[in-house]
Amino acid sequence: MAGTESNDRHTITEEEFGELFRSNRELFIKIANSYVHDYSVAEDITNDSFIRLWEKREDVRTDNYQSYAFKIIINKCLDYLKSQQVRSNARQDMGEIMQRMQVYEIASLRGCNPDRIFESEIEEIFMETVDRLPDMTREVFTASRFHGKTYGEIASDYGLSVRQVTSHMQYALKVLRLALKDYLSSH
Repeated sequence: MAGTESNDRHTITEEEFGELFRSNRELFIKIANSYVHDYSVAEDITNDSFIRLWEKREDVRTDNYQSYAFKIIINKCLDYLKSQQVRSNARQDMGEIMQRMQVYEIASLRGCNPDRIFESEIEEIFMETVDRLPDMTREVFTASRFHGKTYGEIASDYGLSVRQVTSHMQYALKVLRLALKDYLSSH
């Protein structure tokens, strides 16, 4: 006769609901707080549970609304704790990812060689500057720096005095220092 029993149960009235709320709210908040450890969250869970019970009152058939409300609160506490656990795991995962990123960034910075970073840029500026030097200065500089010739050999090859070779080299080095000033250390 289970069908007859469920028909004998009644929908909670507004007065019964009000009494249930007044007499159990503080107890339910304390119980919820013992699980979630946050009084305002426990209040929200309890209030939401009572609202849910009131909204579903037509569908709920029970003789013990106090027990039914308590079950709703327990389920909401479980949902809250599960969501907190998911958030905690996500924060932990993010923390581990951030830690790995920091280790990578530290290693990257330690391995950073500023000379290598600008090497191709410096080389390009250097070559363009050498190409723009006056013909004889470029020839003298190239013979000295690229072919390893002495000032005396260069002077002999180009029919210049050693003093003229020195003058061309000083001019070439001055122009190069000016072109590469942003890359040369001031030490």
